[in-house]
Formats: sequence, C-alpha cells, structure tokens
Amino acid sequence: LNMANTNPLSARHGAVNQWTDEATAIDDHTVHIKFTGPSPRYVWDLLIFRADIGVPWIPKHIFEDVPEDELAEFGHYDPAKGWPVVTGPYRLVHTDVEKKIWDRRDDWWAAKIGFQDLPQVERLIFLPGMNEITMAQLLITNEIDMAFSLTVPNYKAVVAQNPNMTTHYYGEPPFGYEDWWPVGLGLNTKRPPFDNKNVRWAISYSINRDEVIEFGFGGGQIVQQLPWPYYAPMQKYHDEVADLLETYDTSEYNPEKSAALMEGEGYTRDGEGFWVKDGERVGIHIVTFPQHPSTTPAAPVVTQNLRRGGFDASFSTPTDFIDQIFQGHADGFIWGHGSMVDPEPVLKGYRCELVTEGEIGFIAYPGFYRWCNEEFDSYVEQMTALPEDSPGVLPLYRKAMEIWLPELPDIPLTSTIITLPMNTTYWTEESWPHNDNQYVHEGFWHRTGLHIFLNLEPVE
Repeated sequence: LNMANTNPLSARHGAVNQWTDEATAIDDHTVHIKFTGPSPRYVWDLLIFRADIGVPWIPKHIFEDVPEDELAEFGHYDPAKGWPVVTGPYRLVHTDVEKKIWDRRDDWWAAKIGFQDLPQVERLIFLPGMNEITMAQLLITNEIDMAFSLTVPNYKAVVAQNPNMTTHYYGEPPFGYEDWWPVGLGLNTKRPPFDNKNVRWAISYSINRDEVIEFGFGGGQIVQQLPWPYYAPMQKYHDEVADLLETYDTSEYNPEKSAALMEGEGYTRDGEGFWVKDGERVGIHIVTFPQHPSTTPAAPVVTQNLRRGGFDASFSTPTDFIDQIFQGHADGFIWGHGSMVDPEPVLKGYRCELVTEGEIGFIAYPGFYRWCNEEFDSYVEQMTALPEDSPGVLPLYRKAMEIWLPELPDIPLTSTIITLPMNTTYWTEESWPHNDNQYVHEGFWHRTGLHIFLNLEPVE
C-alpha cells in the first residue's frame, strides 16, 4: 500500500493515494491503515480482491530493494531466482508471446497444512487472444478446454461438431453468465456536437437495441437501460428510477424523435440523408476492442443504425483504441461499466475532476466521457462518503440520476452476457461452474479464476 501510495507509476496509485496516509505492520497478522479522511468504502474498493479490482500483494523482501524510479520497469521475472514469487498453487515456468505455462506446486503451503487440497489440474497453458473462428476450431478439435467467449451462433456451431461443450446454463438460453460490465456508447462530450444533450438523445433514439442483440449477438444479450447489471443488490437502483425511465427511456428506438431533435438544433439532411449544419456532416467514428464478446459484435450494427438515422458513422477496432479514448481522439467508443453492489463506482466516471479543458488531452480512467455537472458531482461525492450498503446512498443516487438521465452523457446499449464454452472431454461437467453451482463465475481471466482450477475434476 505504501509503495502504491507514493509511486505514481504503481498499479492503483490514484485510488490508494486518494484515501491512504500510511500503512503500518503492527505484527505478522495485523496492518494499521491511516486514512486521509473518512473512507467507508476502503475495504470493498481496494482490499477485496475480485474480478479485476483490488490491490495486488507483492513480496516485500524482493520489492523493497528495487529503487522507486525502477519499479515500473521491474518485471519480477527470473526463473533462476524462483521469480515470480507466488502464494498460489501454480508457478510460472515459461512465458513468451505465444503462451504462458504454469505448473502445479506440489509443495503448496495450503495443501501442507490441510487448508486446501492440491488442484487436480497439473498444468495451465494460457494462449494469446484470438478471433472467434480460431477459438471455435480449437474447441472442436479438443485442443483447448476453455475459450474467452463465443457469440451464440458460433457456440451452436461448435456444439454441432463437438457435443462435449457446456456453458453457465448447460448450453441452453441465455447460455452465459451475466457479467458486471453492461455496455454503452460513450461520446467525447467535449467535442461538438456531442456536447449537446439533444444530439446525444437523437443518437440514442436512432439505435435499435433489439437489432444490435439479434444481428450482433444472435440473441445472446439483453437490452440495458442503465449502466449497471441486473444483479440482486443492484435491483433497488433500477426500481428507484423506473418512473424517470418512463420519461427518459434510454432504450427507446424512435427515428421520428431523433429527427425532431436534430431539426430542432438546426440540422437538415443532405442529398445522401445525412445530418448537416453549416456545411458539415455529423460524423461519428467509433472505436472498440479488436476482440471482445460484448463490444466488438455490437460495433457494425450500431454503426449501421446510426447511418440509417442520418449520422455519418463508421467504426474501427484498432490495437491502440484505448489510447485513442484516453487521449480524446475517438468521437465515440463502445465500452463497459463495472458495478456490483451499488452504482457509485460507475457514477464516479462522470466527475468534473476527471475532465480536461479541451476535447483532446489525456484523461484518467474512468473519465472517458469528459462530461461535467457540478450538482451531479456533489451527490456522487456524498455517496462516496457513505458505505456501499448505507440506506443513505439511495436518495442521493436518485438526485444524481435526475440530472444524469436528461443529460445522457453515456448511452446504454446492452448487457454483457458471456457465453463461455467449457469442454467436458477431459474435465467433468459437474465440476465446471454453472447456474446451479455458482462457486465462482467462469471468467478465468479474472483474479477469481483460480477457483475454477481448484474445483475441476478429471473425467475417469
């Protein structure tokens, strides 16, 4: 914590530095953390290791000898020294651009003391990201046990040739698990005309989300009205603004409303049907992940919807798409949002303190939207000062959403339901995570993925 606090290049520096004055080891099992101010969310936000959130713990006896100005470049990788040092049941034995290999540590401390059995998976091989067709081929030929994700049509194509596949719902609709990462169309709201809320609403009204789900995902998603999932702890936040959504229906497809808003802002259609004002078309170039199960398939369908609605839209999936978003070069981007127990982590992404003066310039995550409303800020700041389960969060959330919804700085699109194929050729179907055995979700890339490997049992 102290290293992340003092070194701007350390992972999670911003969050740790905001709330941490100093951390002190009282004894081998106790740490005293002095806050910079009231921090009721500290444990949940920083210390609970979940999904891809949390402060990674590192071996002090190695990192304390690394000069501070060299920490960002320090790889902590030297097989001759036994690096990286880990506490889990696997050690890294090989890494290059083609694969990473982890072998089981039969001397794992947890097995020695009887806390946990040794996993029956003896070797983990992680391959680089690849397109869906390649993943499908490897699944069909039983060359891999899991794949990042498939669209529903590709999953069905795999099962037709290799029936030894299962998913969260045993290969039945809705197939995959609902991730914490609903997807939206973000805009650089510092860039005209996206700084105009009526233009943002016109863009939203021009998107038929049912078409996005049908043609982009083969029916494997659901429409999302708000940028947080339909998890049980989150349902009260959906319910609280149900009346507001009747007026500000973020899922409505209405080309007539879209056109009326654009005409009200002085736009007319040119000979090709695109909106024009002062001789300039409304161009929207959208970027997103080169390969992501909940964003990449949406891009071409959203783009076509926008073009049909009169917006001169295009899309690309460049390898530097994140840099384009961070620097403000992207007009629009398809991106997700992460909340599990309350909306505050997402709402913090719209704070004024994250906004640059102009439309171009590096912006800290998650402030991609470059939108600012000081009254909205005040309600989110008050939410941050309360524990995530405090009854005081809900009324503040309501006030914040009374501002957010009319302004629509971020356009909700779809859920992220991840249809992740799991191969039962070598590992029993019962030992994979399913909807009736949710010991963990099957996102093996998350920090909780180890639970899968601890639970898998071989086919006899």
